[in-house]
Amino acid sequence: MIIELNGIYGGLRFSAAHIVFGHESCGVIHGHSYYIDVKLSGEQTGQFNFVCDFKVIKNIVKELANEMDHKLLVPKYHPEVKYEIKDDYLFMEYNHNGTLKKYMFPCCDVLMLPLKSTTAEEMSEYFGEHIKNGLDKLGLLGSIEWIETTVNEGIGQGARSNLLVK
Repeated sequence: MIIELNGIYGGLRFSAAHIVFGHESCGVIHGHSYYIDVKLSGEQTGQFNFVCDFKVIKNIVKELANEMDHKLLVPKYHPEVKYEIKDDYLFMEYNHNGTLKKYMFPCCDVLMLPLKSTTAEEMSEYFGEHIKNGLDKLGLLGSIEWIETTVNEGIGQGARSNLLVK
């Protein structure tokens, strides 16, 4: 059985800014109104014969979406970006098309993600892992076969990943 949550209608959304370091046009600060779609495949179990309670999945996704909401999303492991945190500020620099760009942001406005890039592709995988870990902590992962997560950067464009659990 497959269950599905539509992020636009289910309120699984957030707004954030990011930089796709090195990309010609997306290598500058810009933002999106993201929404996350989720599909789970698994066995129906428990008192109500659910694959998983929709509210449980929503809470797990919203937890991460709320952390990201109205933040600058910065990849912690990008190989060409230098970071330093000093006095509650993030100092960041990288070479964009031959020009050294330097930034300074209050840490409270930034969310450092354990990723190489903040593309929809990498964030889709990150959300999938977050859902998997959340279900595992709740003891609900046993009947799940796979988790499909789509991070949309607006209507009509997004990246989908599929995480095999079993």
